[in-house]
Amino acid sequence: MLKWGILILLPLTLGWKLVVRPVDSGEFKRQPQREVAEFLVRQHFVVAVSEQVQEGHSAIRATAGACRMLIAMSPALGWNRDVIRRDATVADRVFVVFAGKIYEEQPTWLTVPDFLWARFKRELGLKAEAAPLFAVIATTTCAAERLPWKELG
Repeated sequence: MLKWGILILLPLTLGWKLVVRPVDSGEFKRQPQREVAEFLVRQHFVVAVSEQVQEGHSAIRATAGACRMLIAMSPALGWNRDVIRRDATVADRVFVVFAGKIYEEQPTWLTVPDFLWARFKRELGLKAEAAPLFAVIATTTCAAERLPWKELG
């Protein structure tokens, strides 16, 4: 019985692996930093993208009058949650934007499952990307929380 099971399952599993291959991620890769930069320009900010600001990650600097912001992509697993806070002053406001919503702290209960689900779908050969996660440092005069972050969702 075991031989027949192997003879039946082996071609099925090999056939599945041949049919379902991971998609080339370059075909549909979002550019979240570019989307944020364009979003901020629409909100009348002057935007500059800095290369490798901290620990190898780039960040977006945005200014509008006395308002200054630093926006950096953050990993979904939350391993560097405190890194961006080191760049903030006492007078700054720090928050996270995920799926168009604002959070005081990174909502790992949402970001981790989203990341893992997207990775699973990519492994099945489907086009999927996790929702980008941004850490924001803003001067309190900005009222950056009031920006229409849902446009990034």
